[in-house]
Amino acid sequence: GLASPDGTGTGLLTFELAPSFEQVTAFDVSAGMLEVLQAKADRSGIGVTTTLGPLEQLPRFDMVFSLLAFHHIPDADGMASQLLEHLKPGGRLLVADLLATPNVRRFHKPHEIVGEHYEHDGFAKSAVQSWFSDCDDFDWVEMPLWRDLAEGWRGAGFAEAEEFHLFVASATLKA
Repeated sequence: GLASPDGTGTGLLTFELAPSFEQVTAFDVSAGMLEVLQAKADRSGIGVTTTLGPLEQLPRFDMVFSLLAFHHIPDADGMASQLLEHLKPGGRLLVADLLATPNVRRFHKPHEIVGEHYEHDGFAKSAVQSWFSDCDDFDWVEMPLWRDLAEGWRGAGFAEAEEFHLFVASATLKA
């Protein structure tokens, strides 16, 4: 099987899933992130191919996953469609990101704003479900994600850490 992380960053989830696949392709738009990931892969002996894309030139995969990348993508609907096009029939798309909640803005630093540093303050379940409308076996899980707040929030009357809500949504491309 194959896996293709979307917005792989430094490989947090990549290294957890890699042992389950024969080949792993890590895709990100940041060369710096991919350099860090490749160095980690080289040290650990895990075979990972890294690429800046473009996405259109990547092959089809058995599984495509994205961890905390979609809220950085202006056209999340379009990205979901593109990723589904890179699945083999019966392949699975998995997206884990922030659920739209009243406090999700504090996931980012106070000076970071929508449209400049990130694109979405989380997602509603209905929006995410629409990404998978042409798929079977839709699965949705919500879970807490505790995170230390960035400088600037802590001194403004907020706790040192806060609970955010992460969703994990996945479905299988119809064969």
